[in-house]
Amino acid sequence: MRTITISIPSLYSSLAGTVYRHHRSVLAAMAILLFAGLFAATGIQFESSSDQYLDKSTPEGILYDQYNEQFVSDTYILLIQTADPADYTLLQDLRILEEEIRRLEYVTETNSLGDVLAEVNGGMMPQNPEITTEILSLLPADIKDTFIPDSQTGLLYVTIKQGISTDVSQTILPSLETLTDEADLPPGTVIDVTGATPYNAELQDDMVMSGVVLIVGALILMAIVLFILFSNMRHWFLPLIILAFGLVYTFALLSLLGVKINNGAIASFPILLGLGIDYAVQFHARFDEERREGASMEAATRDTLKNTGPAVLLAMLATTMGFLAMFISPVPMIKTFAVVSIIGVACCYFTALLGFPAFAALLGYIPKDGKPTLMMRAMNRYNHLLEGLVGRVSASAVPVLIIAVVIAFAGISLDPGIPIDTDTKSMAPPDLPAQIALDKVQDVRGSVTPFPLYIRGDDLKSIEAIQWIDAFSTRAVSEHDEITKADSIASLVRKQNNGVIPDDQGTLNAVLAEIPASKKDPYLEGDNEAVISFTTLILTIDEQNELKKQVEADVIWSEPPPHLEVYATGDFDLYTNLMDMIASSKEAMTNLGFVLIFLFLILAYRRIHAITPVVPIICIVGWNAVAMILIGLHYNPISACLGSMTIGVAAEYTILVMERFSEEKELAADPAEAIRTSVQKIGSAVTVSGLVTAGGFSALMLSVFPIVSSFGLSTVIAVLFSLIGAIVIMPAVLTLMVAVEKRLRNKKTDSMTGTSSGTR
Repeated sequence: MRTITISIPSLYSSLAGTVYRHHRSVLAAMAILLFAGLFAATGIQFESSSDQYLDKSTPEGILYDQYNEQFVSDTYILLIQTADPADYTLLQDLRILEEEIRRLEYVTETNSLGDVLAEVNGGMMPQNPEITTEILSLLPADIKDTFIPDSQTGLLYVTIKQGISTDVSQTILPSLETLTDEADLPPGTVIDVTGATPYNAELQDDMVMSGVVLIVGALILMAIVLFILFSNMRHWFLPLIILAFGLVYTFALLSLLGVKINNGAIASFPILLGLGIDYAVQFHARFDEERREGASMEAATRDTLKNTGPAVLLAMLATTMGFLAMFISPVPMIKTFAVVSIIGVACCYFTALLGFPAFAALLGYIPKDGKPTLMMRAMNRYNHLLEGLVGRVSASAVPVLIIAVVIAFAGISLDPGIPIDTDTKSMAPPDLPAQIALDKVQDVRGSVTPFPLYIRGDDLKSIEAIQWIDAFSTRAVSEHDEITKADSIASLVRKQNNGVIPDDQGTLNAVLAEIPASKKDPYLEGDNEAVISFTTLILTIDEQNELKKQVEADVIWSEPPPHLEVYATGDFDLYTNLMDMIASSKEAMTNLGFVLIFLFLILAYRRIHAITPVVPIICIVGWNAVAMILIGLHYNPISACLGSMTIGVAAEYTILVMERFSEEKELAADPAEAIRTSVQKIGSAVTVSGLVTAGGFSALMLSVFPIVSSFGLSTVIAVLFSLIGAIVIMPAVLTLMVAVEKRLRNKKTDSMTGTSSGTR
């Protein structure tokens, strides 16, 4: 029985013949899939903020959801700016507005200064300004500050039904804003709807819209750069068309697979633009080269797919190694970045593999000839420059590598010291309306993000548990200047019992029975769950993290009753943990990326020289860190995966150079000539795709969102370093490898000669 073996080049050759003969059918199928993909992409959903930062299947995620479901009542704050927030007419108008707001779904209550005055006045608003002024003078200072923090600011609180998620809660935001806009208020009165949920909703909407605009801007910039650098090719725009097809297929697959869009997905789109355009450019450039050398359309298609297809496939698979390393991150957003990137590069590769030869056949591709254009002359000069550069690098390979590696290892060693910024405020533009309104509220009443301690145990209504909650809360406020207030079931008991905690269980039970359920629910759930809610000053993420660690240490030191378990949770804990999760996984992702790409190269090529791309990749990762330090960039939740992402992008360019070297080595008598030829022939295509990618990414640097602009700058730097790694460092490594191989062959020859002489 005869065994039939099919080589990869022959498989690609067969594919080339099929695409060439049936190019119209291929393009028709692509068009049908394009329209189907556009329809499928409409089903893409967006992920909530907490879901993209915290894995809800972990103990921390389960606790976070349990706390939110049991105790959190979302609160919207109406920031009222007026000449006199205690004006009698204004208070009456706000009471009317409150009645309309309470009709909205999910709203349970509203609280304003007018409500306090009505409660003091027997359930009705005072009938004249004089009585209002008199009652105001008798109110405790802390109550007045809650509603009138300064002489020109008033606050009105809208409480959402307990257990309603922020995703559901924010659905009432448009209606609430409409009511405040249409409210009949005294002249000069302005109301802004703010709070954590309105802020996050506006931040997310603005970031998505900004992302769409920036991606369109990136495509325009890429088109401009591609026209300038690739206009020596006929139909220079084809890579952009192919990229558009690939992106639509990517969005469609994301929708069909149920992948939700979050900040990580948005951050991955520029990567897809860059790698997608690179795949199309590589096929285009090689096809043009084959046609210029006299190959027929069918032969050019066959040789392009046979040689470039496997090379780009290996580069694409190597790129995914860097993305696969991101799956060890505990941050879901980073995992989404990896998923979208892997799906995207696969879609873009197969679109370029099938789409370019089909388009070329349809258009009857003929290389440009005649009088050389300015760009054609420029690219010819650049090719000669590359040839000379490779010669000089090869002659000084060892010094070049020593300098590059020393700088790289300096960067790698300094990388852990680069700060990590997870503060949501630093992610938003300073002039974002929601940010301005939230800042005004926090300036006058402190942080709107509480610091909760979730308590779980048996019989939390016992005198022992209540006394511990009271003692710990009191001590935390007195010992930590950052904490301004503590609310808990113990504080309710103390308030209900004339400022003291009962000494016996019977009295405590009676006091608890007197407290309305609506007031107990935010702090006590049955007998087994409770929460202490600390109000803090406005703190940075580092300050929040330090305070949380101190309070957690205080809990241990205070020795709570044996039946109690105490945990920090909520958004306060979420964002501080995010910084720790990024710090703990950032270096591990990079190291795993190196290991995966090393193993992939060994398995894919089964030759020792296959690991040569690892050297420039290490250099590029290290150079990135040096550049970030010199520029003053910080890591953020998006750029935390920069190391493993850079490994993927750098692998693309360096492997393409190595693949072309392997091809030219079979044709050239001198390996040094093969190095020069390979870089000269593929270097211009790599440079074009790299500069087009960098041009597209530069659009991100113009974003008003600091988290996006810094990521754009980091990515541009990474792409430029990847070009240097492919064009400068890779030839130096190949030169050194050739020299080592030659020396080993000579030693082997000398050994064989010596053995032969001894035998004679």
